[in-house]
Amino acid sequence: MTDLALVKTVNGRGLRNDWAQLVGHTVEVWLLDRHVLTGVVEQASDDDSVLWIAAEGLSTRRLFDKPTGYQIWA
Repeated sequence: MTDLALVKTVNGRGLRNDWAQLVGHTVEVWLLDRHVLTGVVEQASDDDSVLWIAAEGLSTRRLFDKPTGYQIWA
């Protein structure tokens, strides 16, 4: 287990692979052990391979995919 996983578990969030189940939930997006953003999942594919984080303020809707290496913590 990495140090990141320990910190995240202590804070009540865990790594999630079931992206399709996260619609409507606030999640953290990580890539290469770096926090990318925190946002609400607007939509996810049925096969859990991609998800969209809803637009907020000046930020537009964003797409993230597993093959690139993105991780979702919720």
